[in-house]
Amino acid sequence: MAELTDIIRHIDDSRLTQMLIDAVDQYSPSYAEEPAMTVFADLLAESGIPFQRQPVVERQDPSTHGNLVISLGPQPPQLLWVGHVDTVGFSDEEQDTRLDGDTLYGLGTADMKGACAAAVEAVLAVVESGVKLMRGLCVALVVGEEEYGDGAQTLRALVQSPLTVVGEPTGLQPCLDHYGYYECRLSAKGTQAHAALPEFGANAIHDMLAWLMEILDVAGGPDTPRGIVVNPREISGGAGGFVVADACEALLDVHTPPSTGLEEIEELIDQARERAQAKNRATDLQYEELFWAPGFAAEQDSPLLRPVVDAFGVRGLDWTPGMFRSHSDASQLRRDDAVTMVCGPGRLEVAHTRHEHIDLAQVREAARLYAAIIFEACVRP
Repeated sequence: MAELTDIIRHIDDSRLTQMLIDAVDQYSPSYAEEPAMTVFADLLAESGIPFQRQPVVERQDPSTHGNLVISLGPQPPQLLWVGHVDTVGFSDEEQDTRLDGDTLYGLGTADMKGACAAAVEAVLAVVESGVKLMRGLCVALVVGEEEYGDGAQTLRALVQSPLTVVGEPTGLQPCLDHYGYYECRLSAKGTQAHAALPEFGANAIHDMLAWLMEILDVAGGPDTPRGIVVNPREISGGAGGFVVADACEALLDVHTPPSTGLEEIEELIDQARERAQAKNRATDLQYEELFWAPGFAAEQDSPLLRPVVDAFGVRGLDWTPGMFRSHSDASQLRRDDAVTMVCGPGRLEVAHTRHEHIDLAQVREAARLYAAIIFEACVRP
């Protein structure tokens, strides 16, 4: 344990805080992550820690260099830690990064630059301590998670590990179960008429709203799997003239418990459509799947989890596995012959909001926890 103590001793909380502030200061929505990625790359280069930039083949923009991958010790890795540096996009690029006591506010603090900074600080501490890794470590900062995970797809094709930790915000609770995520586009086709005489047309907006309400109603019904979360994300349509709208589209998000399959989601949408069309027969209602990532549940007694369980014990943290209720790169990275889990600082409920924030005390503990996981997985005999 003297080696772990030495690693922890090299964690620099001031450096960690400044690294996080610098990363949050950089506006880095999906497909424009390079400003934030450069913060981490520059610090690693200054510290003499080798890393690779992993191009994402599907991207043609020369301004991005793709993922940042740190590989230490004998490869392939025994432990893979993954975090994303991209954020959701806001209508303006103004950054309101501010420190209020021990709380840092700013876009991406919780989701998930806080975890990325903690993992990089853990790597810096390991290298500076001079402790020898007996087994391989890979820490990957990836792009594109807030869209469809092209960075994680590239990483998965090139790096495999029996144990993967994804640093999404869980309040440092270990999450072994992971929700699935389904995204679709709903469309309604109606018939135009003069706005003063709507009975001669079929209003697509009206019928889209009716369909959405039926979806919400069916999702809450007794025959629907418990825990399904439906979120109508966007609706658009209509016409500029003084007419009944003949077209409307909506985007729908559905988050599902690990045991829920694609068929159950489509059955829910189909059932709601039948109910809506029974009341509004003049409108054509259709939907198109845009994305589907199934959920999963890791085996809580898997021996592959032992390094993480032991690290929680060393840090005096409760090992109370929970469920991550959103989509993440963990869905892309999961393999049947390996264990993938989610654990990171911050609160999911404040992510993607203008008041997003993170408690720096939790970021500091995350750096120490990640250092302990690295020790248990890659150093301990």
